[in-house]
Amino acid sequence: MTKPRPLLCALLMIFFFMTAYAVIFYAKSADGEHKEANQIIVSQPEFELTMTAPAFCEYGWDDNGIDYGPGYCIISNQSEIPLYSLLVIDQYGEGQALAESAELAPDEIQVWYNAESKIPMFGRQEVKVKIEGVGDRPCVTP
Repeated sequence: MTKPRPLLCALLMIFFFMTAYAVIFYAKSADGEHKEANQIIVSQPEFELTMTAPAFCEYGWDDNGIDYGPGYCIISNQSEIPLYSLLVIDQYGEGQALAESAELAPDEIQVWYNAESKIPMFGRQEVKVKIEGVGDRPCVTP
């Protein structure tokens, strides 16, 4: 019978301790992830509106210092949509309610396009507007 080699035994013990440490470390981190996954998240309920959507094309800044750009939407000051809401609009895409206008009907939302030629293509149509949540007020231009 041969004697165990001391170097081999030392390497096996180091491997054993490293494996044990990794298992314990992973178990602790997995337990933390498990607790976070079980937490209940309460959010604003999503709802969908049918609205009339005319397109507009302007460049520059509005009265609040927010630059007109992709996803810029104007709602009525009597709209059910809260200002700065994040929206998904059929036939348009994602947008944000960044301004209010007293000239719009409560069921009307204006959507921004970057070219005059796109306005007749979009026209004025009935769209479904889904409110995804409330976003932050964008940075203003000084």
